[in-house]
Amino acid sequence: MRRGSTPMWGLCISICVLLIAGCLSLSGGPASTLSFQERTNTSGIDYQTDGGGPGNGNDGVFVADYDRDGWHDLLVTGGDQPALFHNDNGTFSNATPFSGINGSVKSALWFDADGDGFEELVLFREHDRPLFVANNDGTLGSPDERFGNLSYPMGATPGDFDGDGDQDLLIYQSGDWEQTKPDGYFSLHLYLTEDNGNQNVVYENTGSGFVRRNNTGLGAVDRWSLAASTADLNGDRQPDVHVANDYNTDTVYINRGNWTFDRRDLQGNTSRNGMASEIADVNGDGSPDVFTTNIHLPLDQIDDPERYERLKLLFTYVIKSGRTKGNTLLINDGTGTLSDSAVGYRVRDGGWGWAATLTDFDLDGDRDLIHATQQVVRINKSNPEYTLPMVFERTGDRFTNRDAATLNFSEHDGRGLAALDYDRDGDQDLVVAPYDGRIRTYENTVTGGHSIGFRVTTQSGATVHGARITVTSDDETSVLHQTARTDFLSQEPRVSSIGTNDDTVTVAVRWPDGTTRTHRNVAVDRAYRITKDNLRMVGNYSDTA
Repeated sequence: MRRGSTPMWGLCISICVLLIAGCLSLSGGPASTLSFQERTNTSGIDYQTDGGGPGNGNDGVFVADYDRDGWHDLLVTGGDQPALFHNDNGTFSNATPFSGINGSVKSALWFDADGDGFEELVLFREHDRPLFVANNDGTLGSPDERFGNLSYPMGATPGDFDGDGDQDLLIYQSGDWEQTKPDGYFSLHLYLTEDNGNQNVVYENTGSGFVRRNNTGLGAVDRWSLAASTADLNGDRQPDVHVANDYNTDTVYINRGNWTFDRRDLQGNTSRNGMASEIADVNGDGSPDVFTTNIHLPLDQIDDPERYERLKLLFTYVIKSGRTKGNTLLINDGTGTLSDSAVGYRVRDGGWGWAATLTDFDLDGDRDLIHATQQVVRINKSNPEYTLPMVFERTGDRFTNRDAATLNFSEHDGRGLAALDYDRDGDQDLVVAPYDGRIRTYENTVTGGHSIGFRVTTQSGATVHGARITVTSDDETSVLHQTARTDFLSQEPRVSSIGTNDDTVTVAVRWPDGTTRTHRNVAVDRAYRITKDNLRMVGNYSDTA
């Protein structure tokens, strides 16, 4: 990402070029400023997934700076054993500290269990106890079992559910496609009160261990859950939970305090095939919204009659159930009431979607959207290829679908996906885990613009989940919600990042306890750690990348 002054005559030429490009854009909107280059062969991430994991796969990417050296590291799953890749100044090397794990590892989570600023790791195995890996000042210990037996854990999302200052854990569960199928797979009804999956489970962090809490309302029904996120949805500064359920409706759990949650089955357009749970303020009102990938199968657009009949037969029950109508973008009215606006924002049609990220890739101060897709079928040339990731660039008050092939993305049967600034140049890169193939790395090569990154922490360096960061420049206000950034087979860094055109910004932070601090004239192109006492720069972004 190059920055610098531009002579006036050069600026005029640039404006003319942009105007012409906008007129020629085939997407019907302004020309794209997104730019990526594949760096799979040079990134150092050399890992092959094997297509295991019945139904949905085990192929994930989970980001954390586990040794707190300022560079994002990456845990990957989906092969014979999980692997940890350490990031050394923008180049990864395999640093796996554990081996010989019994059972298939399906998913993982980084979270700071003891509040010392170093994130622990949990590995989730099919039909078995999760494995806990302690982190002692950047050194990972041997995996041990600290949770009870679970049926089919898919992942977890942390949150301080009881307000005592540490991170509790909601483990969400799905079902085993080798043994059965969801009841909703065969149902012609869009919402099932009774399902045949497994209950989600919540564990209280007691400081000395984890204790299962029952009768909280968080896991009262059996579901085939695939993703979950924790965020304050109704503005009361307590962590609520969104869960995406396969072949059923999304569910929101509103935290009422004292380990009591109200369950809201959203029904309506969410009653499809929820695969992702991505949190961000999309409409700019300061409240966290939720994006969920689903399935969109436009069989009427398939040119090949033989392929049409084959797919129609293959997806008979999916089609009959009415669950192939595409993604949902749930806009929050500020009270935790979520309404689907995917059509208005033009993000409905996304093929067979999986993990997603709402990230400012072009550094213009708003969130773009990229999500992985499962290879299903090539349809006629006037529509996106579902063998590629779906790329939606924010342009004004909606998104514009971009051709991923022209942005240098490769074809792959994607599952997990995460945005991270692995080369620390200020823009957000991308890593994608395919169902059966090599982990793919894409460098963001956008030019121009500035960015700024934050992590709100305690004095000991623990991430403060639920902190709200408002970044104001001369012509833009962006609200960032600090969460664990969990998603389907994915987890992104705890650093919040946004682009801007200004050299300095005003940063206002609100902590979950209501404490507020405002910092003015904060220089951009830097990363900061914010505590209640101060804002401290922890790194410059490179001027060339």
